[in-house]
Amino acid sequence: MNPRSVVVTGSSSGIGRAIATRLAADGWAVVVTGRDTARTTAVAEQLRGTGALADAVAGDVADRSLHPRLLAAATALAPLGAWVNCAGITIRNGLTDLSEPDTLAMIHGNQLGSLWGCETAVREFLATGTPGGIVNMSSVHGSRAYPEHTVYEMTKAAVEALTRSVAVTYAAHGIRANAVAPGAVRSPALDDSFRRAPDPAAAERFLADRSPARRIAEPEEVAGVVSFLLSTDASYVSGQTVAIDGGWLAALADDPDDPEARRAGVRA
Repeated sequence: MNPRSVVVTGSSSGIGRAIATRLAADGWAVVVTGRDTARTTAVAEQLRGTGALADAVAGDVADRSLHPRLLAAATALAPLGAWVNCAGITIRNGLTDLSEPDTLAMIHGNQLGSLWGCETAVREFLATGTPGGIVNMSSVHGSRAYPEHTVYEMTKAAVEALTRSVAVTYAAHGIRANAVAPGAVRSPALDDSFRRAPDPAAAERFLADRSPARRIAEPEEVAGVVSFLLSTDASYVSGQTVAIDGGWLAALADDPDDPEARRAGVRA
């Protein structure tokens, strides 16, 4: 079977790299993109070393002009079949201490970057008359609030709204769009945030314990869900946001660690 190509933004490291690696193993021709030229090139070379078709295009997804270049690189490998908007940025800030540069960086990178990617992919699918799949990167923050993540949560909610809009508007053309909403996932950025905490071990333990699974996910666990959403097994799945969070969003609360502080059941 002739391969189809996929663009994976933010794939020079972390979750995006795991997604690119998984999709290459699935037989996709992959375009790797990130802001760091050396890292982006290295990931593409690694994929080619496994026998996959791959190319690298460095750039910032906030720049609308990057996306036609990504499309050109993809279609040079194989007809476009999918697009994964994974690139994003998290900066902790509260509403009363907003930095305009940080705010715009998150809006441009998370929200507009995903918008430009969807626009480019949908235009190509419509122009060629072929079906295609889109996966956008949301977060548990897209539907739940955590202190001092005002702008980040706003952008992730927008990504989920964008996903639904694309799914509903273009379903009759065979175009599917879904989002994934990871909880805590191991990545260089997350590890760096732990290192910068006053007590790194305590910071990591606290975040791991937010999930009923009591652990932090691996990037490959996100990549597996993206792989499914872009497969024919998910041919009737569209407009959904799939949480990959170890049950975090499903949990009402947790019992205290101290057994003496746990309440007994209440009989009506």
